[in-house]
Amino acid sequence: MRTLAQPLATYRPDAPQPESPSLTEAGQIFGLQFSALDEQALVAQMATAEVPSGTGPKRLATANLDHIVQMARNDAFRRAYDRAWTITADGMPVYLYARLRNVGLPGRVTGADLFARLIEVLDAARHRCFFVCSSTEVAERLEQRLLRRGFRREALAFCVPPHAFERDAAYSDALAERIRRHAPTHLFMGLGAPKSDIWTDRYHDALGDCYVLNVGAALDFTAGVKRRAPVLVRRIGLEWAWRVASEPRRLYRRYLVDSWQFLWLVAMDLCRPAEPLPSRAARDPGIRRRT
Repeated sequence: MRTLAQPLATYRPDAPQPESPSLTEAGQIFGLQFSALDEQALVAQMATAEVPSGTGPKRLATANLDHIVQMARNDAFRRAYDRAWTITADGMPVYLYARLRNVGLPGRVTGADLFARLIEVLDAARHRCFFVCSSTEVAERLEQRLLRRGFRREALAFCVPPHAFERDAAYSDALAERIRRHAPTHLFMGLGAPKSDIWTDRYHDALGDCYVLNVGAALDFTAGVKRRAPVLVRRIGLEWAWRVASEPRRLYRRYLVDSWQFLWLVAMDLCRPAEPLPSRAARDPGIRRRT
């Protein structure tokens, strides 16, 4: 029985492809520059345009309320966002605030939707994928899904790291080397924020030329291990409530306690004087630093 998520929309590889999202920016909130490209355009970019050789990874970040709150107190997480290739509005509060500030976003672009759609249009003959998963069950289900799509087994690699692996320098170095040797076109991190974002930023120079998607539970949803909120719940902006009800012990503090800090950060951002756009060199490949 097929339990995995279906493609979200039809994708035409022969359609005109967009410019790089890094060149199409909607505007800035919280000091972060957001992409003006919608979900379809981003998927098309990542499915058809190769990352130029020697330029390093292009990391995509999907901002939600929790990320904004965590960035205010976690400098490493903030740096990871500042140096991302492109940023989308994942959470409804972030999207609504962007609209309030007249930032020209085309709509919400969630990591879960991007991932589910992207793996349905990747080219089995050309693309290579590396998945860092939360469990062996997620890894096995994703592998079977892609094998059914025609991917060769050697084009796919999976890792289920131990708890707190990011604090183990030897393990992290070995994982980064394994990713580099696999030479993926796409690296999918399914371990949540800020862990995935900070780790991929720290090991930026070691990962090779690929798209990097830090998309957390998106891998679990697409594999069918966790159930995502129904479409109607997502459309009215209550996916957070669904997730709290699904995993109360893990998520209640994030959404019911820490989330109130978002209102204070919005107030501070509204009072922020106009600032020049952050240097593109800070996020473009080739001008990079390992910290």
